[in-house]
Amino acid sequence: MNLMVTPYPPYRDGIAAYAVQEVRQLRADGVDIEVLSPLPSAAHHHLALGGVRGMAALARRATRYESVIIQFSPEMIFGACRTPAQRVAVWAGLRAVASQTKLEIRLHEIEYGPLDRNPAERRMARLALQAADRLTVHTRREVDELVTRIGIDPDGVTVVDHGQAFRAATALNREQARDELGVGRAGHVFLCIGFLQDHKGFDTAVEAFARAELVDQAELHVVGSVRVDHPELTAYARRLAGLCRRTEGVTLHQRYVSDEEFDRWIVAADTVVLPYREIWSSGVMERAKLYDRPTIATDVGGLGDQAPAGTLFFTDTDTLVKAMTERATLTAGRAPAAGRPSAERSATGNAGSPPWLVDSDAPDRDRIEAQIRARVRARQLTEPVEARAGAAVDPLLALGPLPRPHAVSGRPGVSTVKRLIRRVIDWELEPIVTRLDALQRATIEATAELDGRTDPDRSDDPGT
Repeated sequence: MNLMVTPYPPYRDGIAAYAVQEVRQLRADGVDIEVLSPLPSAAHHHLALGGVRGMAALARRATRYESVIIQFSPEMIFGACRTPAQRVAVWAGLRAVASQTKLEIRLHEIEYGPLDRNPAERRMARLALQAADRLTVHTRREVDELVTRIGIDPDGVTVVDHGQAFRAATALNREQARDELGVGRAGHVFLCIGFLQDHKGFDTAVEAFARAELVDQAELHVVGSVRVDHPELTAYARRLAGLCRRTEGVTLHQRYVSDEEFDRWIVAADTVVLPYREIWSSGVMERAKLYDRPTIATDVGGLGDQAPAGTLFFTDTDTLVKAMTERATLTAGRAPAAGRPSAERSATGNAGSPPWLVDSDAPDRDRIEAQIRARVRARQLTEPVEARAGAAVDPLLALGPLPRPHAVSGRPGVSTVKRLIRRVIDWELEPIVTRLDALQRATIEATAELDGRTDPDRSDDPGT
């Protein structure tokens, strides 16, 4: 029996999406494997990782398995660490795992800052990584970084194709995918897709699209959601939403999409844009390669090694404007192809919606009603604002929901005390927070409605 340690669906995470595909491939190849995740999920086992206790517990469990694969990410391995000493101890625990069983460490990302600042951690990281039976990365550039920054022997690092376990999740062609998603057939379609985070640089793509003045021959779709409810991430998503609303020809689809819909967007696109400010390697690029979709990308991390032939690389907004203009001219003047209207209801429901889960022989009324309530709630929170909001509502959206401070501290025991205090006073605070958030949503709705009535360009009534 083998074990994979990784974030896992339904947890919304790029490594989780990567891991489930690799597990599927390993099982198809006859490998007997179980999955352990740091959070409750579809995995076989759950273990709170991120600190010294978690890594020590993993070292004990490792003795039960012939081999262990760790899909390494700093968040999963060090997320609960508050001091450099704790990080050193976690690296030591990882070395202990290697002493208990055959270990492969799949390095998706590593933080070099703490290693540069703390020689003791750098030494322990080198010992832990070299203790693994197999150390794998996705690009040659990552190998070079490990050699120069940590002192890893390059002969001990193996480059593994990022997309080796990826399989197509949709059989639709470009026209069918656009019909399902409600995307126009004519013109060049640019796509930015993935979690909404500052380092993804989607705002750069929006700004470049506006400066390129491509609205008559192209459109840009930004598809994704906030991965976790963190103030910095939600603030970036709000800024991006405002920028998209103010930019003609750009549409933000702010929601988490299934694997099938993710691939539908890739297929529907003419060019996938990866304007990342920071990245190690990209699953989005691998899925674009899977469907032979051209890409425009920044040459950061390992993208230069990972990118297919013909990728246009850019260094700043000016060069991105040129790259997008060059791509858009390839489909200039393309006529709309015949086909059913994009608003037509498909077998899977409305465009962009998940399929209805209904057993026609014995329908479960409670299950159907639960789905209806979930969809109504989703529309109430997003669609009215996205459909009608203009510049007047942007300052309200930028406020976001009332933030709650995280109950964490670098001092031993203080985090526990803070959590206990929150539990005691939440019965008084939660109604206030809920009320304030409801008032903000109502204000946004009213402002968006008023904006639509007073702006003739946004009003559905030409006589307004």
